[in-house]
Order: sequence, then structure tokens, then C-alpha cells
Amino acid sequence: MRQSKGLLIAALILIQVLSLVTIWSTFPELFLTQLSFVVAGIIIVLLLSKIDLQMLFSLSTLFYLLSLILLIVTMFLGRNIRGSVRWIDLGFFNLQTSEIVKPLLALYYSAYLSRIKKINWKEILIFLGFALPPIVLVAVQPDLGSALTLTFLPLALLAFSGQIKKLLLIGVVFISIFVPLESKILKPYQRQRIETFINPYGDPKGAGYNVIQATIAVGSGKVLGKGVRLGTQSHLNFLPERHTDFIFASFVEEFGLIGALVLFFSYGVVFRYCLVSFKRLRDRSSILLSLSIFLVFLFQFAVNIGMNLGIMPVTGITLPLFSYGGSSLLSFAIFIGLLLRQLDLMALFEI
Repeated sequence: MRQSKGLLIAALILIQVLSLVTIWSTFPELFLTQLSFVVAGIIIVLLLSKIDLQMLFSLSTLFYLLSLILLIVTMFLGRNIRGSVRWIDLGFFNLQTSEIVKPLLALYYSAYLSRIKKINWKEILIFLGFALPPIVLVAVQPDLGSALTLTFLPLALLAFSGQIKKLLLIGVVFISIFVPLESKILKPYQRQRIETFINPYGDPKGAGYNVIQATIAVGSGKVLGKGVRLGTQSHLNFLPERHTDFIFASFVEEFGLIGALVLFFSYGVVFRYCLVSFKRLRDRSSILLSLSIFLVFLFQFAVNIGMNLGIMPVTGITLPLFSYGGSSLLSFAIFIGLLLRQLDLMALFEI
């Protein structure tokens, strides 16, 4: 009975071990820092796996307000790193608030939608009105990747609630407004990323460099990989952001197709448990929370892997539980703690 829960824990441990090995191989000076974040994440998971979910849902409005406060404080007091103001200096580490607000907003959206008996146009517009401020505050940092995640989540939850036709209409209206204003809304580097996605070889030594080097690294790993610390693209510094945005390329270069399949299987286990809890829970807020966890994991997994394979634009989205970074790791640790709590409550270990 406990064995199936053990499968989820084993998959999570394997993802984390492979991540640490890749960071140790490509950026060894950051290994101990990431390990400390892993330990902190484990503590968060253990604490949240014992907490009362209904209490968290009752505090969801406070979580929403806290999210706005964190993002506003970041705007005025955050650290400017390479032109982006995304981090609050806590002394012992820089907190990226756009990552931490993801589980807080997931709790809020789940609780909010669960209270609506019938979703009509008025309720949709009110809900999207609440979803918009965090998206805007993150987009102006600028953090396109997190802004996309925070946009995708509420829209996907509405789609699950049966509002696909209304969302399509909203999408048509948005596109008709956005396209004429595109030059004023998108920053030059964001527009360049879209152009690079369409044709990375148009500027192979400039804007297309990252994508080209990532695809070379992935392809050079072949079936078995080059071996730990033997990846040429990452160790010769051809591959940029080799421990964050493009850590998957670093990993596949050293572990090959076999390593990639093992990693995909591990994420598949996590996705399966999210869907199992989603299907078997009866409380609507818990159902929506399970769906939210699944959606955020799947969206960031798909976009990050797509970036590394050159089939999606580079947006700076992390690979969940794998990319280097304390804020992202702690954010997904919160998601995992909430998922484990739901599984414990429903005793879903017979799958």
C-alpha cells in the first residue's frame, strides 16, 4: 500500500539526484549551494505534507494579497541583476518572488473557483481581473517566463471549468488589441526571441547562439551520452546558462538519450500522481489544486524542454526541481508538499 507512494518519492529523489550531479558536473562551485536548497525543500515538503489544507484554502485571500505585496516590494526594493529586477535580497540568499507566488496563487485560484456555483461572463471577468495584476507585476520586472506561467494557469483552470468558448472569444479580442500594439508592448529582446525561434540561424553568433548551442549539446549526447564532466559544449563554455535555462541540454550531452528517457519517466510519475489525486478527490478546491500543480509542472516542463530542443522560444522558464536556483526549487517543494498532503488525506496508495 505504501509502495506506490514510495514510487512518487523515488521519482522525486531521482530527479533531484540527477539535477545535483548535472550541477556538480557543469558548475561545481554551485553544488553545495543547490544542495542546501534541496535540504530546505525537503523540510518544506515534510511540513506541508502534514498541514491542514482546508486551513490553507481559508487563508487563500491572504496568500493573494501577500503575492501582490511581494511583487510590489520587488518592484521598488528588488535587486537589479542584468537589467531585471526580480529578486529581494534576504541576506543569506536572493528570493525570486515571481517563483514563490506561483503556489500561493494556485491556492487562491483553486479556492476562488471552488466557491463559484455557476461561472458566467461576470464571474470570468472578475476572476481574470484578479489574475491580471500579478501577471503585469511579473511582466514588468521583466520575467517573461514566470509571466507566461501565471497567465497559463488561470486560463487553463477556466478551460477545465468548461469555459473554452468564452476563452476563445477573449483570445480573439486580446489578439486584435495586442497585434497593433505589439511594438509598444514587447521589449526589443523579447521580439528578438520570437524572431530567433522562427529562424535561429538568421543570427547564429548573436540572438540564435543559445538555441543552436543547446541543440548541438543535445544531439552530441547520442544514446549513452559522453559521461559525467565530459560534455564539451558545457565545459568549454559554448553552452550559455548551462545550469539554469539550458540544464537539460547539459544533462543530455552527458547522459544521452537513455538519461533523458529516465528523466522523462520520473516526471511522468509525478504527472500521474497529480492526475490520480485530481480524479479521485471529491472536494472541488482540492481537485482544482491538484490540477493546478499538474498544469504548472507540465507547462514549465514542456516549455523548458522545448527551449532546449529549439522547438519553442527561449523564455527563461526553469525545468521544475532540476534547474539551479533556490526560489524555483522551494516553489516546487511547496507544490510537492501540497500534493503529498492530498495523497495522504485520500489514501491514494493503491494505484
